[in-house]
Amino acid sequence: MANVDVYVQAENVGLLAKTAQADEFSEKHSFTYLADAKQALSLLMPVRIETYGYSGLHPIFQMNLPEGYLREYLERATAKAFGSDDLTVLTLLGNNQIGRLQYRLEGQVFDDATEVAPELSEILSSDDDDLFDQLLKRFALRSGVAGVQPKMLVDASDKSTVLLNSNEVHSYVVKAWGGEFPHLACNEYVCLMLCRNAGLNVPDFYISDNGKLFISKRFDIDANGLALGFEDFCVLQAKSTKQKYDASLESCANTIKQYVSPQCVSQALADFFKLTVINVLVRNGDGHLKNSGIIYDDLKGYQQGTLPDQVRQLAPIFDVVSTVVYIKNDSMALTLTGSKRWPKWKVLEQFAVSHCGLSKKKAAVILADVYQAASDTLPILHDLKNQHEGFSELADELECLLMATIA
Repeated sequence: MANVDVYVQAENVGLLAKTAQADEFSEKHSFTYLADAKQALSLLMPVRIETYGYSGLHPIFQMNLPEGYLREYLERATAKAFGSDDLTVLTLLGNNQIGRLQYRLEGQVFDDATEVAPELSEILSSDDDDLFDQLLKRFALRSGVAGVQPKMLVDASDKSTVLLNSNEVHSYVVKAWGGEFPHLACNEYVCLMLCRNAGLNVPDFYISDNGKLFISKRFDIDANGLALGFEDFCVLQAKSTKQKYDASLESCANTIKQYVSPQCVSQALADFFKLTVINVLVRNGDGHLKNSGIIYDDLKGYQQGTLPDQVRQLAPIFDVVSTVVYIKNDSMALTLTGSKRWPKWKVLEQFAVSHCGLSKKKAAVILADVYQAASDTLPILHDLKNQHEGFSELADELECLLMATIA
């Protein structure tokens, strides 16, 4: 597929095209806004007359391309009939993406087909070990979501008879785990509960009764069912998905200062510092650029030369896990002071002061908040340990991390 119409909240704004072969490993693409386009599709791509060229695929279009398990599943299911390049995958996923962007083969219209949504309560209570695969057959082609871990987007309801286009239906990210990272659902549930207890903004999240699935409510859809704009830090730093580890925490702080609305910057920096402290405490070596982002309503009227007036905030916190319980010598995903070694408090404190605009006193308060949250999270960890026998050894390691201090 060489030409793709790009939509923003159902408004056709421009054409994405494959233009040439950049080299033996990548292709060149271009994006051109329509003459009457009102909505910009990215903070890095305001509306303009000139075409945006890119060697490879522009970061905003890469953002939601499935990776790992989901990409392999899609290719097995569709490559023979449709092909497997990036533009083909975007058009197959169509209007089922994280964020506001939608894709259609040039000149085609959207397919508004509906189907009966499963009940969230039934997904959570099911003891069927094959449930994830069953859901994947239904929802893989509705899952424009990145990440190597097995995951998909699922629309679910409290009533099995409600159709997917009903306002009563909500959309969720459903994740499973394999033998390489056992009990990852329990791991993520504990770590996100730690974030919530520490006062960070997190989406609603759940763990299935059998511990097989971790489910979080999508934060890129508002109360009226309208898609919000979301751009991860890979996009905002103009990096490809493959470069998600090629950055620093200092650069992330600069991204917040550059793109978050002025009235929201201080809180965003404080929250990002708190997230950093949590990542260090639980030894999350996967806190890369794609696991932080900025959210906003729209970019109407966004032209070159000035940022839009719409409020832009740090997105809710997601995808926090302890990786060292699986990879014993794992390091940080991003550098701090040029190193990926786990930092001591003095280094974190200096990051807080020099890059996050915090006083030493405020940084110490945040550290104390995280320690208290860790203590409050221990009973939840113990409950999961008692419920899921196979989680016991990992739970003991997680408990040691939660009880540790950042000296």
